[in-house]
Amino acid sequence: MNHALRYPSRRGFMGGAAGLAALGITLGAGTRPSAAAETMLDVFAPLPPDPSPPGAAKFSEAAFQAWQQAHNARVKYELLAWPQLHDRMATAFASGSSDWDLVYMCGWVPEFLDSIVPYADKLPAATVSDMPASSFKTVTVGGNRYGAVFTLSLLTLFYNTEHLEIAGLKGPPQTWDDLKRYTKELTRDGRYGWVLDYGDSAGIGGTASYWMCFLQQAGGKMYAEDGMPVFNNDAGVDALQIMLDLMKLGTDPGSISYSGINDATNVLLSGRASMMMNWPYMWKPAQDPKQSKIVGKLGGAMLPAGPAGTASIDGTDAWTMTKHCKNTALATNLVDFYLSPEVQKRQALDTGWLPIRLSVLADPEVQKALPNAAVVLEQAKHPYDSFVTANYNQITQALGTEIQKALQGKQSAKQAMAAAHDQVASIIKQNQ
Repeated sequence: MNHALRYPSRRGFMGGAAGLAALGITLGAGTRPSAAAETMLDVFAPLPPDPSPPGAAKFSEAAFQAWQQAHNARVKYELLAWPQLHDRMATAFASGSSDWDLVYMCGWVPEFLDSIVPYADKLPAATVSDMPASSFKTVTVGGNRYGAVFTLSLLTLFYNTEHLEIAGLKGPPQTWDDLKRYTKELTRDGRYGWVLDYGDSAGIGGTASYWMCFLQQAGGKMYAEDGMPVFNNDAGVDALQIMLDLMKLGTDPGSISYSGINDATNVLLSGRASMMMNWPYMWKPAQDPKQSKIVGKLGGAMLPAGPAGTASIDGTDAWTMTKHCKNTALATNLVDFYLSPEVQKRQALDTGWLPIRLSVLADPEVQKALPNAAVVLEQAKHPYDSFVTANYNQITQALGTEIQKALQGKQSAKQAMAAAHDQVASIIKQNQ
């Protein structure tokens, strides 16, 4: 996975976590209830400004304190900069040294299946029914739900409304042809029509995952029923070809080296680019004059439709339960607290991370404060498959590297897809 100004965060801005970026931080949240009989829950999560829970990020702190007191429990957080989460988790699980009860995951459920247990079916029906059914896709294996996604984080289109007006363009691009035309017409006066971060090949938010959006829009998919790759076809080539076309028509050349979403976002917020794919969280910093020169000039829309329509990918931020969980009922209750409407609303309003609960996404106050909530809710009605597998990092590294070579002009889209297909097939066979 990646991101950027890469160091602290996959998708978030530096924010207050800048000085803590390289540190793992342990927090004992709030005043301890009665020490005699309290139950301790250990939770492993990312540092803010990535999606952190109450008591780690600054929202719903009083409610979190009340939950602990009501359950005679104390929640202790181990927080780590996002890029370090996966490897810390892999090491801890492999060595058996973890005492975590709940663990944040981002597309890693299949990889760490032996270290976690299914529990999401024990969440209250009222909670589950208020979440998109598709939100469980990346955390379900063999029909068992191993996690609960807690923020609806889909890539959508962000654009500079002022730039479009200057160019005489009416509204955001609706199709691939529109996107190419807009990119060309918006590349003027020292700025570029399109920007993304193609510097990191792997993971959700890496180069490969942007291509996955276009792949679905082209009507393609990554794997057949037998689990083998099937993207070396017209859809796979077309998905990469539009990325190559955008490079020629007006993508910021720095995109090749930008190693995380912040790098690309900073270009958009400075007014040096007009359009990009981005995560919902970025809407809030874009309205902050300390970070943005385009306050009041940011628009949001669904990703432009390819031959098969619009499609996106999911950030797959989820809570999972380890097989060593000390109190599964209490841990499940804590996840339900994280997913409660009140906490979900504060999560959105105070941090910018959108809720997963449909009722909160539709809340007028949430939509007023975060206009992109309505866009993401509409985008969620269309496909958003991140194609998560047990070897996701390894596969996206191989795939993304070949895509990068094409973006750098070193090979054609057809050559890249053929090479990537062979490598991915080899990885899957080796791990079967």
